[in-house]
Amino acid sequence: MGVSNERIPTDFLTAVMPGDIVLIKYTSTEPVERVAWGEVIPSLHDHGIVSIDFWGIGEILVRKFAKTSGIEYTKILDVMREIKVIKVGPGAISYGEVLEDIVPTYEPQNFLRNYYSILSRVSRLPKKPRYVVMFGLSHYIYFNPEKALKSILTAVSTIPIEDIAIINFVNTSILKEEHIGILEELSTKIAEISGGRLVIGGGKT
Repeated sequence: MGVSNERIPTDFLTAVMPGDIVLIKYTSTEPVERVAWGEVIPSLHDHGIVSIDFWGIGEILVRKFAKTSGIEYTKILDVMREIKVIKVGPGAISYGEVLEDIVPTYEPQNFLRNYYSILSRVSRLPKKPRYVVMFGLSHYIYFNPEKALKSILTAVSTIPIEDIAIINFVNTSILKEEHIGILEELSTKIAEISGGRLVIGGGKT
């Protein structure tokens, strides 16, 4: 594949198992596009990836990565083409194959219905992916925090995930501390992007 993953801690790849919900926190000033598209996604690609992209945030990060990384971007074009995408909300998607285009909702029952539909669609893919990578969840929460978190809690508590791992990239610069706390409580593993690197355990030993 030609993309080095030497800067990703080995524990991250070996410890993420089906059923995990992984929270990767970052601030607006960190180069999340380089870590997400240059390191994490290429390293997990062999096991199959579905991207859930709220408001095209994943797409925006792809464009930033293309502008700043040069040759590293061209090395992952084949990886990007094989990603399956669930598009949530407006925004164009240039990477991967769009499986569904979903209208965002803040009503718990509608969110639960969409969540179930996404998981069912993923489970029926010819090559069942091991990872779901989610972009823009923090932006979804930002616009209506109370209803968004209630919807997320309803979905996670109602439909357990057993055969895939969900990796959430969450921008902590736009969320309140209590919102981050809820997401941390729902997660089985936590990491953060600090100094341009992925740090396991949110930087805590």
